Amino acid sequence: MDTAEHGTIGNHARRPGFLERLGNAFALIGLAAFSLPALAAFGIGSPLEAVRKALGAFADPGLLLLVFLAAFLLAAVLGTVKKAIPVLSGLAAGLLIFAGAFDLPWLQSVREALFRFPPFEQPGPALFAGALGVLSGNLIGRIESVKVVPGLLVPPALALGALLTLATVDPFPEGGALRMDSSSIQTALRSVASLMGTEYLRPDVEEAVRRVVEEKDASLAEKERALRDLTDRLARSEANQKALERASKEGSTLSAELAAAKKQLEEIRLRVDEKTPQVAGGRYDQAVQPTEPSVRDFAVKAASAAPGAWDNPQGSRLPNAAGARQLVLVHAAIASNWKYVSDPAVSWQDYTSPARRSLALGLAGDCDDYATIMASCIIAVGGRARIVHGLKGRSGHAWAEVWVGSGAAADTVLSAVAGAAGRPAGTLAVSRDKETGERWLVLDWELGSYSFSGDRMEVAWRSAP
Repeated sequence: MDTAEHGTIGNHARRPGFLERLGNAFALIGLAAFSLPALAAFGIGSPLEAVRKALGAFADPGLLLLVFLAAFLLAAVLGTVKKAIPVLSGLAAGLLIFAGAFDLPWLQSVREALFRFPPFEQPGPALFAGALGVLSGNLIGRIESVKVVPGLLVPPALALGALLTLATVDPFPEGGALRMDSSSIQTALRSVASLMGTEYLRPDVEEAVRRVVEEKDASLAEKERALRDLTDRLARSEANQKALERASKEGSTLSAELAAAKKQLEEIRLRVDEKTPQVAGGRYDQAVQPTEPSVRDFAVKAASAAPGAWDNPQGSRLPNAAGARQLVLVHAAIASNWKYVSDPAVSWQDYTSPARRSLALGLAGDCDDYATIMASCIIAVGGRARIVHGLKGRSGHAWAEVWVGSGAAADTVLSAVAGAAGRPAGTLAVSRDKETGERWLVLDWELGSYSFSGDRMEVAWRSAP
């Protein structure tokens, strides 16, 4: 009888009830959630990235650790443990250590208090130490004979010991796939480098990061926000630098093209009648000559370094990416070779040199001659152009402008022009028609920059739409 009774009791002990099995299932879910940041801490970030793509922000390491904690709490509530104190002690220790290194909801103050301590400079030690606290509390809670004091103290003691040991030994690979925070200069630099996808060893960058991290009056959230702003500025700086390098490379190509164009100009000089008469001042309808073969040839040659249609759809006259580059190349071909020779008085009051004549003379003349050939070449390759007069007292100036559309379309064109010229789009000078909202990019001596500050401006001529 006794033996049978003992056998029955033993069979029940080996066969958990439904709630206990459910609790064990929750524990397995918690371990699965923990495994993702654990692998990432050792540089295996692909599982975490795959879950992030599927779940978005719900796969943030901080939220995964909350799932881990909640799962083991549910496991304990559903009867997998005998003693509650070790479980609660382990959960509390794990929660506090996790909060020191990860962005856990409602626990930012804990993180701000702990992030300055060296053991929290990397997330790896806190990740595994916090998990040890939770797991040890759960295991000790399964021992029915455990006393209150050991049950209360052992889980946090084990977690703290693991934290200090792992922080000292540092078994985690440099720049692991788990996100770093701004708790130190080195981790902040690693964070910036990770976001930039490159190694940043520049002294000026390190000094900027140091100022952010060592700001005593700033909270952790403010420091991380400042680091993100710094990273954004670095990204924009790199983009501008690449644009300048690209423009410099294209400029070298353009110089060779211009040298060939100069040679052709000498040949053109022989073919063109240099006695082509100048026209009356301001008669741009006669002076602008986009269909003259010599003018067309020059414009096409200058723009040929950026092959393609000026616009899309063709005939719209609105520059696309290729058109934006052609615009920059045509302006550079004329501006870099122009030799200024003034008229006796205000330019357009006397006479204007037709585009063919200015080209035959080797790109020489005053501002209205420059505006005339600039407008002619822009129209010759597919754009719309106009010529504007600026007036101030007895002084005046003339320049060409190219149509870039309106609204979002104009923003797109200006961004493409700025990229081709290696300049920020916000620095390009643009005129706007009050009635239509259409915008025109200034093609003065310098692309997108006014050289004359007048009391008023007036459109002297414009090409057909």
